[in-house]
Amino acid sequence: MVLVLITVPFALFGLEYYLRQGGGGGAVLKVDGVAISQSEFRDALRNQQQQMQNAGGVDSASLSSPALRYEAMNALVNRQLLLKYADDHHLTIPDQLLVDEISRVDVFQENGKFSQSRYEQVLRAQGMTPAQFEKRLRADLKLQLEQESLTTTAWVPEQSLDAFLKLDGQIRAVSTATLDSAQFLGKVKLAADAVKKYYEAHPNEFRISEQVSIQYLTLAADQLAAAVTVLPEELRKAYADPANQSRWTGQEMRRARHILLTIPNGASPAQRQSIKQHAQQLLVRLQAHPEQFAAVAKVESQDPGSASQGGDLGFFARGTMTPPFEKAVFALNKGEFSGPVETDFGYHVIQVTDIHEAKHLSLEEVTPQLTAEIRRQKASQKFSEEADAFTTLVYEQSGSLQPAADKFHLTVQTASGISKDQKTGIWSNPKLQQALFSSAVIRDHRNTPAIEVAPGLLVAARVTQDQAAMLKPLEQVAPSIEQRLEEQQAAVLARQAGEEKLKELQAGRTDPALTWSGERLLTRQQAYAGGLPSAVVTPAFRVDERHLPGYAGASTPEGGFVLVRVTQIQPGRTDESATRKEAETGLTRAYGDGAMEEFMAALRKKATIQVVDKSVLEESPQH
Repeated sequence: MVLVLITVPFALFGLEYYLRQGGGGGAVLKVDGVAISQSEFRDALRNQQQQMQNAGGVDSASLSSPALRYEAMNALVNRQLLLKYADDHHLTIPDQLLVDEISRVDVFQENGKFSQSRYEQVLRAQGMTPAQFEKRLRADLKLQLEQESLTTTAWVPEQSLDAFLKLDGQIRAVSTATLDSAQFLGKVKLAADAVKKYYEAHPNEFRISEQVSIQYLTLAADQLAAAVTVLPEELRKAYADPANQSRWTGQEMRRARHILLTIPNGASPAQRQSIKQHAQQLLVRLQAHPEQFAAVAKVESQDPGSASQGGDLGFFARGTMTPPFEKAVFALNKGEFSGPVETDFGYHVIQVTDIHEAKHLSLEEVTPQLTAEIRRQKASQKFSEEADAFTTLVYEQSGSLQPAADKFHLTVQTASGISKDQKTGIWSNPKLQQALFSSAVIRDHRNTPAIEVAPGLLVAARVTQDQAAMLKPLEQVAPSIEQRLEEQQAAVLARQAGEEKLKELQAGRTDPALTWSGERLLTRQQAYAGGLPSAVVTPAFRVDERHLPGYAGASTPEGGFVLVRVTQIQPGRTDESATRKEAETGLTRAYGDGAMEEFMAALRKKATIQVVDKSVLEESPQH
């Protein structure tokens, strides 16, 4: 693939990461005597939270959990250790590299080119000097070089690569026979007192936790946003803000297709020249017959990501591809060719197929977006102001939520069946649960404190009814216990019968009563992709290839037992260049990641790490 996997830090955090960095607040921790500030910790935590939110499927509790805070702190420790190592070993960043990185940032450009005055203007608007900005960027470039020196220099021996390909691509002829536990239910005989004994031995399974019914209020930034007015002059000011200009100018996008001829590791100069000559021949051919590009790419290109697409890479902007490739693409007009272009991946024959010019968006075009952003900002500010007053009123008028509801124009809501083991929703927040089940709230009928259960969401509640924990009566749960015990016993009988059948098969005795599925030729990846459970796949790929047909078996999650028969095994191919290159890349990355982990472990072993403020590792405090 041509896409750059490790790019400059802007791609990871954005310009605002550098502009907001600072040393405000007391020390959170010290690494070999170097203090890490509260401000730096907050920025690191914010980055962790943004990454989780971008990944999706994250609940609010996870965003403020101690585990995430430990991750943020570990990231800061690793950063400082790497910076110290770089300084100790006199690692420097050439000025030209720093200049190149800065000149690529869109917000520092005018008419597609770096502007010194624009650069200074943007930084000045953020209260930062070029020297401060460049110091921070230079530090991150050091970190990047350190990581690349470890992760990109790993080497995979040819024998190891061959062994991996043979095993990973191995094809097995597999069929199965299943003993369903339901077949054995008729043979199960429970003891007369089995249900009662199980009930008495597992009381927690039938215990109903203490539950409360409540009234509650929520003060949310989102609610406040609906009442916020955005004035025309606010829109004009935000639109004209120098820090926003790059957002209104869309990047020039180009669509290209290419044919990649890779250069083997350790290739001789003669081999490299031969590959380059072949690329030159392809270029001449395609310039004469451009309509053949897609067909030729499917046959000739060794880029596994684009060859099947006729070499098409889609649209991309500057800063996405490796520099030589990007330089060639953005120097071409639509329909023109370039090549052979040499990169770390090999030689490329390139054609630009389409160009989307950069377009400057008008105020009218961005008004909906700006309006929403300003509304959120103003709502957030108003929320911060009202949160303190809301918290105070809920505390001072602790006998009722109505005064707070009246003052802030909120509706008192109700909820019931809330227990200490609540797993989802705002009631799963540990601080809110602790408050709801405190003696002051239950016995004295007081309001809970106002608690921030998620960013921009405060909740205050009071208990209206409390139901003590209790055991469900035996008569109520006896039928479900009986069914569970019967199913457990049937599963035991199925496993015993399956293991006995397996011994017979492994001894060479077949059983005509077994119904085998049709035989399937599968790789391990195909087996999982085809929906086969691990109870089938794992034993199928453990069968000894020296003794075929071979048999294996395992219990299934449903309580049955599956017998697996393997009749032939073919080793994976080692001579497919695309597959080999992909495997080599993956193994190299794995080796490199392992080297990085070992390196960081060694640095940590020698370092003195002191957590100064342990409170930052706790969940977000309430207002």
